[in-house]
Amino acid sequence: MQLPANSFRFVPFHSRTDILPLLQDTDILILKSKTKIDKDFLEYSPRLKVVIRAGSGFEHIDVEALTERGIRLETTPQGNRDAVGEQAVGMLLCLMNHICRANQEVKRWIWKREENRGHELDGKTVGIIGYGNMGSAFARKLAGFGCKSLRMINTNRIMQTRFVKNQV
Repeated sequence: MQLPANSFRFVPFHSRTDILPLLQDTDILILKSKTKIDKDFLEYSPRLKVVIRAGSGFEHIDVEALTERGIRLETTPQGNRDAVGEQAVGMLLCLMNHICRANQEVKRWIWKREENRGHELDGKTVGIIGYGNMGSAFARKLAGFGCKSLRMINTNRIMQTRFVKNQV
Protein backbone atom coordinates (compact mmCIF):
# COMPACT_ATOMS: atom_id res chain seq x y z
CA MET A 1 0.00 0.00 0.00
CA GLN A 2 1.42 3.36 -1.02
CA LEU A 3 0.70 6.34 1.20
CA PRO A 4 0.37 9.73 -0.44
CA ALA A 5 2.92 12.37 0.53
CA ASN A 6 2.09 14.17 3.78
CA SER A 7 -0.45 11.50 4.72
CA PHE A 8 1.15 10.61 8.02
CA ARG A 9 2.32 12.52 11.04
CA PHE A 10 4.88 11.58 13.70
CA VAL A 11 4.00 12.94 17.12
CA PRO A 12 6.43 12.12 19.94
CA PHE A 13 4.53 11.35 23.11
CA HIS A 14 3.04 14.40 24.69
CA SER A 15 0.14 14.65 27.09
CA ARG A 16 -3.15 13.04 26.18
CA THR A 17 -4.74 16.48 25.76
CA ASP A 18 -2.07 17.37 23.15
CA ILE A 19 -2.83 14.22 21.13
CA LEU A 20 -6.65 14.30 21.15
CA PRO A 21 -7.12 17.24 18.73
CA LEU A 22 -4.86 15.49 16.18
CA LEU A 23 -7.11 12.42 15.96
CA GLN A 24 -9.99 13.89 13.92
CA ASP A 25 -8.52 12.86 10.56
CA THR A 26 -6.61 9.75 11.70
CA ASP A 27 -7.30 6.38 10.04
CA ILE A 28 -4.39 4.37 11.47
CA LEU A 29 -2.80 4.96 14.86
CA ILE A 30 0.56 3.45 15.79
CA LEU A 31 1.38 3.77 19.46
CA LYS A 32 3.71 2.63 22.18
CA SER A 33 2.80 1.61 25.71
CA LYS A 34 2.12 4.96 27.38
CA THR A 35 -0.94 6.03 25.37
CA LYS A 36 -4.22 5.03 26.99
CA ILE A 37 -6.92 4.10 24.47
CA ASP A 38 -10.41 4.10 25.98
CA LYS A 39 -13.94 5.13 24.96
CA ASP A 40 -13.21 8.82 25.64
CA PHE A 41 -10.12 8.67 23.42
CA LEU A 42 -12.11 7.02 20.62
CA GLU A 43 -14.70 9.82 20.68
CA TYR A 44 -11.98 12.05 19.20
CA SER A 45 -11.17 9.52 16.43
CA PRO A 46 -14.24 9.14 14.20
CA ARG A 47 -12.23 7.84 11.20
CA LEU A 48 -10.01 5.39 13.10
CA LYS A 49 -9.89 1.95 11.47
CA VAL A 50 -6.71 0.36 12.84
CA VAL A 51 -4.67 0.64 16.06
CA ILE A 52 -1.18 -0.84 15.93
CA ARG A 53 0.48 -1.40 19.30
CA ALA A 54 4.27 -1.29 18.89
CA GLY A 55 5.12 -3.97 21.42
CA SER A 56 3.05 -6.42 23.37
CA GLY A 57 0.36 -6.15 26.00
CA PHE A 58 -2.97 -4.37 26.01
CA GLU A 59 -2.98 -3.00 29.56
CA HIS A 60 -3.64 0.54 28.30
CA ILE A 61 -6.07 -0.40 25.52
CA ASP A 62 -9.81 -0.93 25.93
CA VAL A 63 -10.07 -3.84 23.50
CA GLU A 64 -13.84 -4.09 23.99
CA ALA A 65 -14.30 -0.43 22.99
CA LEU A 66 -12.23 -0.99 19.82
CA THR A 67 -14.24 -4.09 18.96
CA GLU A 68 -17.55 -2.27 19.46
CA ARG A 69 -16.45 0.36 16.93
CA GLY A 70 -15.09 -2.20 14.45
CA ILE A 71 -11.52 -0.97 14.88
CA ARG A 72 -8.85 -3.59 14.18
CA LEU A 73 -6.06 -4.05 16.73
CA GLU A 74 -2.61 -5.28 15.69
CA THR A 75 0.53 -5.76 17.78
CA THR A 76 4.23 -6.41 17.28
CA PRO A 77 4.86 -8.72 20.24
CA GLN A 78 8.02 -10.26 18.84
CA GLY A 79 9.81 -6.89 18.96
CA ASN A 80 11.27 -7.18 22.45
CA ARG A 81 11.01 -10.92 23.05
CA ASP A 82 14.77 -11.56 22.94
CA ALA A 83 15.50 -8.70 25.33
CA VAL A 84 12.87 -10.05 27.74
CA GLY A 85 14.25 -13.59 27.43
CA GLU A 86 17.78 -12.39 28.15
CA GLN A 87 16.61 -10.29 31.11
CA ALA A 88 14.77 -13.28 32.56
CA VAL A 89 17.87 -15.48 32.18
CA GLY A 90 19.95 -12.76 33.86
CA MET A 91 17.56 -12.62 36.79
CA LEU A 92 17.55 -16.40 37.08
CA LEU A 93 21.36 -16.45 37.11
CA CYS A 94 21.39 -13.78 39.82
CA LEU A 95 18.93 -15.79 41.88
CA MET A 96 20.59 -19.18 41.42
CA ASN A 97 24.09 -17.85 42.09
CA HIS A 98 23.38 -15.22 44.77
CA ILE A 99 25.03 -12.59 42.58
CA CYS A 100 23.17 -9.57 43.98
CA ARG A 101 23.76 -10.57 47.62
CA ALA A 102 27.41 -11.43 46.99
CA ASN A 103 27.92 -8.14 45.16
CA GLN A 104 26.58 -6.15 48.13
CA GLU A 105 28.74 -8.13 50.56
CA VAL A 106 31.93 -7.74 48.50
CA LYS A 107 31.35 -3.98 48.40
CA ARG A 108 31.49 -4.11 52.23
CA TRP A 109 34.67 -6.27 52.12
CA ILE A 110 32.75 -9.42 53.14
CA TRP A 111 33.55 -12.70 51.40
CA LYS A 112 31.24 -15.64 52.24
CA ARG A 113 32.36 -18.22 49.75
CA GLU A 114 30.24 -21.16 50.88
CA GLU A 115 27.10 -19.16 51.68
CA ASN A 116 27.17 -17.61 48.21
CA ARG A 117 28.01 -20.75 46.30
CA GLY A 118 25.46 -21.02 43.50
CA HIS A 119 23.83 -23.71 41.45
CA GLU A 120 24.46 -24.42 37.79
CA LEU A 121 21.51 -24.27 35.41
CA ASP A 122 22.68 -27.32 33.42
CA GLY A 123 20.23 -30.19 33.87
CA LYS A 124 17.67 -28.12 35.77
CA THR A 125 14.00 -28.01 34.78
CA VAL A 126 12.43 -24.55 34.66
CA GLY A 127 8.68 -23.97 34.66
CA ILE A 128 7.45 -21.27 32.27
CA ILE A 129 3.91 -19.97 32.68
CA GLY A 130 2.82 -18.42 29.41
CA TYR A 131 4.54 -19.73 26.31
CA GLY A 132 3.94 -16.97 23.81
CA ASN A 133 6.60 -14.75 22.30
CA MET A 134 8.30 -13.96 25.61
CA GLY A 135 8.07 -17.42 27.16
CA SER A 136 9.36 -19.18 24.05
CA ALA A 137 12.31 -16.74 23.79
CA PHE A 138 13.12 -17.46 27.45
CA ALA A 139 12.99 -21.23 26.78
CA ARG A 140 15.35 -20.89 23.80
CA LYS A 141 17.85 -18.97 25.94
CA LEU A 142 17.60 -21.58 28.71
CA ALA A 143 18.23 -24.40 26.23
CA GLY A 144 21.70 -22.94 25.70
CA PHE A 145 22.39 -23.57 29.38
CA GLY A 146 21.27 -27.20 29.12
CA CYS A 147 17.93 -26.63 30.86
CA LYS A 148 14.72 -28.50 30.29
CA SER A 149 11.48 -26.54 30.43
CA LEU A 150 7.93 -27.23 31.49
CA ARG A 151 5.60 -24.84 29.70
CA MET A 152 2.08 -23.90 30.69
CA ILE A 153 0.24 -22.92 27.53
CA ASN A 154 -3.06 -21.03 27.42
CA THR A 155 -4.91 -22.86 24.66
CA ASN A 156 -8.16 -20.89 24.75
CA ARG A 157 -10.16 -18.25 26.59
CA ILE A 158 -11.26 -20.53 29.45
CA MET A 159 -7.66 -20.99 30.52
CA GLN A 160 -7.33 -24.67 29.77
CA THR A 161 -3.69 -25.52 30.12
CA ARG A 162 -1.45 -28.26 28.97
CA PHE A 163 2.08 -28.97 30.05
CA VAL A 164 4.75 -29.71 27.52
CA LYS A 165 8.09 -31.09 28.61
CA ASN A 166 11.00 -30.22 26.39
CA GLN A 167 14.05 -32.43 26.19
CA VAL A 168 17.25 -30.60 25.31
